[in-house]
Amino acid sequence: MRRSTLIIIWLAFCGAAAFSQSGRVAGYSESLPKRSNSFPAVERTPAKSQDTGEDEVVRIDTDLVMIPVRVSQKNGAPVANVKKEEFRIFENGIEQEIAYFSDDEQPFTVALLLDMSYSSVFKLDEIHAAAMAFVRQLRPHDRVMIVSFDEKPRILCEPTSDRKVLRYAIEAARIGSGTGLYTTLKLVIDERLANVSGRKAVVLLSDGVDTSSIDATAEDVLKVTEPSGVIVYPIQYNTYDDVQKSRRNNAQVLFDEDDRPYVVDAPQSKGERMEDYRRADDFLREMSERTGGRRFRVGTASNLNLAFERIANELRKIYSLGYYPSSERVPDIDYSVNVRVYRPDLLIRARDSYRSGKR
Repeated sequence: MRRSTLIIIWLAFCGAAAFSQSGRVAGYSESLPKRSNSFPAVERTPAKSQDTGEDEVVRIDTDLVMIPVRVSQKNGAPVANVKKEEFRIFENGIEQEIAYFSDDEQPFTVALLLDMSYSSVFKLDEIHAAAMAFVRQLRPHDRVMIVSFDEKPRILCEPTSDRKVLRYAIEAARIGSGTGLYTTLKLVIDERLANVSGRKAVVLLSDGVDTSSIDATAEDVLKVTEPSGVIVYPIQYNTYDDVQKSRRNNAQVLFDEDDRPYVVDAPQSKGERMEDYRRADDFLREMSERTGGRRFRVGTASNLNLAFERIANELRKIYSLGYYPSSERVPDIDYSVNVRVYRPDLLIRARDSYRSGKR
């Protein structure tokens, strides 16, 4: 009897010890990789050392990996006082040494991309007002670049902190036809923001459905976005019902041999199919997750204003972490990344992976 009691006590102790390893009991919050099953296992290789002293840091020949991190409470309020010692970074499950840390409210460069295609659910004056309200919420030294796009992108102004210039640029945005979303994103991220130093973000107002891009695909955009260090915030609205209504209203009406009218059901074109909207939804979600951003879904002007307000609040407080990978890089391979903060019950948003460059 006594032996059975001791066994039960021992099992209970082991169970409690195992439970104490969980994030909540251990006292940390964690950003989990959302595509963890897709990352290959990479064998850890010791760094090649030269004649160094005991106090010198030995690094492999690789670039610093930068991870922008947002920390918030469960209600969405930013947490602004997390210290470097409270952060941990893991790559493919292996902890990395934090070589760079910044919690300063440094200026941001934001590219504001406005979808001006006919399918927008918002009126032109609503888009203008919401975009201007977003600009007013940024700090004086933050710079904004205004880009409108329909079939082609239009750079309405280069990055500037001059509010008058920004107002004129926003008011210059006009409704057009077609949606060259991928072309616009690739141009802004891979060319216009590539040489901009400091913190960078893209705020995209669109349904995410591309109908006109010829020289860029969704894969092209994701490939250039991940290593760019740009945080992407899509503000997504749904235009599917409006597009179907427009198809019905514009459908061709013919008459049969008895002079009775009938509607010609034309095949759905690119941008009108449900599969196009599913693809757009997947693209915007993946782009925000890979860059550590956040997607907002909106359907009314008030929700649009609220989304812009929340993005402006989040941009004010973003931590910057950097590390030199502790293993050799395999060219053109995805590496999973997750970040811990040693405080419980927080929301941690950070990019969940990065792709190594080609040699």
